[in-house]
Amino acid sequence: MPKVVDREEMQHGILDAAMQVYVKKGYHAATIADVAEAAGLGKGTLYLYFKNKDAIAIAMVERHFKGMEGRFMAAEMPQTLDAFARGLTQTMNIPDEHARFIRVFFEVFGPSFASDAFSDKVADFFDRLGKHYAAQVAHLQSVGEIREDADASKLGRALAGLVDGMILHKGLFSISSARYGAMRREAIDMFMRGLAV
Repeated sequence: MPKVVDREEMQHGILDAAMQVYVKKGYHAATIADVAEAAGLGKGTLYLYFKNKDAIAIAMVERHFKGMEGRFMAAEMPQTLDAFARGLTQTMNIPDEHARFIRVFFEVFGPSFASDAFSDKVADFFDRLGKHYAAQVAHLQSVGEIREDADASKLGRALAGLVDGMILHKGLFSISSARYGAMRREAIDMFMRGLAV
């Protein structure tokens, strides 16, 4: 009887192995054979799951941003400006292991941003995050918590950029938790003061 393989589980195993290889050798120096060996597979078997190295990179980005999306966009619709600020604070309060991954992400995938397919996947995440924040801003406008003259769509995208920038700073520059907390509070406070009625 043939062995039943969980396709998704196998893909996750390949992605984990690929990350180890890319960290060790660099994305551009690594080969499909290197990834297959690290995953304990033959190259032919690996090709059943991913057609090439770019497909692996895109899948890694999708998995990373899918996890972030679940964490960033899971909160309930805020009913007050203070609740909105608390949600942003929680989103930007990333664990140290996530912060460490950011530097690895850019070391491994930085050159891949030249690929339209790769950069489109990343841009798509921030578009969705911007729309998520825009919906929250529009809701808070409807209940009188945010100025009516504010452009919810532009503010949503600006908030996505603020969140991204703050998280990147923590990860890329190894900012201490205390300093990062102070920066986060100041950034959110400044943004909220501009939104208040």
